[in-house]
Order: sequence, then C-alpha cells, then structure tokens
Amino acid sequence: MLLGIVLHAAITHMRRPMDGLLWPLTGQDKHVSFDLLFWWIHGWRIPLFFVMAGFFAAMLARRRGPGGFVKHRLLRILIPVAAASITLLPLMYLLWSWGWLSEARVRWEEVYQFDFDTPEFEDHFMGPAHLWFLNYLVVFSFVYWAILKLRKSTPEDDEPTLGKLRKWLFTSPLRPLIFAVPTFAFLAYNPGFYTAYHHIIPFTLKAWGYELAQLVYQGYFFVVGIYLFRLHREMDAIKRYAWVYLLLASLVFVAVMFLKWAISAAEASDGVGWWVKPVHAASIALFCWFMIWGMTGIGLTLLAKPSAVVRWLSDSAYWVYLVHLPIVAVLMVLLKDVAVGPWIKFLAIVAVTSVLTLVSYQWGVRYTVIGRWLNGPRARPGATQGADVR
Repeated sequence: MLLGIVLHAAITHMRRPMDGLLWPLTGQDKHVSFDLLFWWIHGWRIPLFFVMAGFFAAMLARRRGPGGFVKHRLLRILIPVAAASITLLPLMYLLWSWGWLSEARVRWEEVYQFDFDTPEFEDHFMGPAHLWFLNYLVVFSFVYWAILKLRKSTPEDDEPTLGKLRKWLFTSPLRPLIFAVPTFAFLAYNPGFYTAYHHIIPFTLKAWGYELAQLVYQGYFFVVGIYLFRLHREMDAIKRYAWVYLLLASLVFVAVMFLKWAISAAEASDGVGWWVKPVHAASIALFCWFMIWGMTGIGLTLLAKPSAVVRWLSDSAYWVYLVHLPIVAVLMVLLKDVAVGPWIKFLAIVAVTSVLTLVSYQWGVRYTVIGRWLNGPRARPGATQGADVR
C-alpha cells in the first residue's frame, strides 16, 4: 500500500495526468519522470491487489466455509468502507476544494453549493475516490460467497482434467502471455480501463454506481487469484522466472510509454493509425502480467520465512490505504508555494505521509477497536492473548 502514497504524490507533478482526474493542484512544476513513475505503478498495482484479494478470499473460504467467509468480509470490508465513506470522503472534499480555491479554479459559492460551472468539474464531480477498490471487492466477495453456497463445495473441489489444465496454465513459463490475452481483449475494447481514473470526489449518490465493464475487467484478476490459491502447493513453480518477467516488463514498459505518447501526439494532429491502439493495448496487457507474475514470484521468495516486520507492515497496509490520501492532499497544498524542485516536494510528501500513517497505526490503531475492524484483534507485546488470523 505504500506504493499508493508514491503514486498519488506523483500526480500533481505529471505533465499529463489521467483523463478526468480532478486533482487538488495542477499548477505545480512538471517533469516527465513523474509520468513514467505513475504509469509504471498504475500498470500493475491494482490488478495485483485484486489477484491477491482473490487468493486470500479463497484461502479464507477454505478455512472458515461460506458462512465464516461472508461474516469476515462484512466485518473487515463493509464496516470499514462505510465508516471511511462518512468520515474520510467529506474531509477529502474539503481538502480538494482548498486546493482548487488556492489556484482560483472554483469559487466559494460553487464549493458549498456543490454546483460547478466549469464542464471539467461538472462532468467528473463524483466517485468514491480511492475507496473504489473496496467497493468492487465487496461485490466480488458476495458473488463468490453466492457461488460457494450454490456449489456447496470447497474452493479446492475440481475435476481432474480441469485441475491439470489449471496447473499447466499457472505454472507454464508462458503464463504472462496466456493471462494477458483476456486483458488485451478488455483494453482493446475500452482503453479507459488503463488510461481513465475513477472520479475522485464522492459527494453525489450516483457516484456509488458500478460499471459492468469495470466489474468484469477487475473481476478477471480476482478470479485468477481464486484459482491461484488452488495451486498453493505448487508455489515453487510460481517463483520460477520471476526476475526474467521483471526484466521483460521493463522492456515492454518502454513500448507502453512510447505508444502512449505517440497516440497523444497523433490525436492532437491528424489522428492515429488503426493498428497503434491495439498494439498499445497488447503492450499494456503484457506489462501488467509480466509484473504480476514477477512480483508474485519475488514476494513468495522473500516471504518464504515468517517475519514479524513483514507481518506488521502487512497489518498496517489497510490503515495506510484508507487514510493516506487526505494527508497527501494537505501536504501538497502546504508545499504549494515552497520554492524547491518537484522531486524535493515529492520525496517530502512520501516520507512524511509514510511516517504519519505508520506511526498512527502502531500507536493509535493497532490495538484499538479500529484495528480489530481492519485486521482482527492483535495482542500487545508480552501479552498472552492470541491474535486472530486475517
């Protein structure tokens, strides 16, 4: 989740942010390196999160059954997202408005009336901000629960032939190419899955609607994670070629950005050739899956031995995800007129936000009712109370 801090801190210094993204500040110093950093993280971060979410959903259903699974999802996802929606999201509206007003992009009357004259604001003034991930995860979790109830089976029941096919798909050295095919089809149909942003401001009821195409696109990664869990005994095979995949991802990312800039330049002039966008979609899909399998392999290698530090960081990630964005916004506006380069501001925002979120988790969340909502009860050092399994 710390990558979310990096990604959001980079946006204000991008030369060309995502289409439809209303960010608090737009008039800061720009540098192309922030575009590269943003698109590199954005290309695989959320897909990998959904793969991991599917993996842990299947693991939880296996351990607790459908009833225990849905109860866990209610406590760990639905309650936190409801609480964040009525606390963090209104706060974010105030902070975003502070940034807009500081750049004279809106007037006070527009802010308190929730009615904007500028088409850019009127068209994009809606959305659950960074909580969209949890909103989709709630839907996927309940659909998965319903499927388990209908099948009346465990997450590992399977036909022998399908089991062999799945094992080949997930352990083949060609798996990034195989899993990239559906992703390419989605992106060729709608490039907005990669290039458009979920609307950031939450203050309209229609903001909470779901797009069927987005549900299918993101749900694909969740389903991959479910089936990945069924191969948890084959994890040594998943580790193979991880560094090769990361190297190939770096090479493909060059093509992703070259084609992105070529498309932007062509659309501003005479248009773009029919083949460019499909090739761009293919390069994004390949980059995404090379990174997913590469990072998964590296993660499995690093996590082979239990680590108290890694477990603590894993526990803190949920809290960091929920609260980091308002802190990033405050720091951006406070540093707005400070005469230092964009990289100094960026690094300061990342460092301060990381420290504040992690320290607040340890001393204000971990052993409180909020911590129990997010991760289950955690025993203080030296206590004899057992900790709940996530």
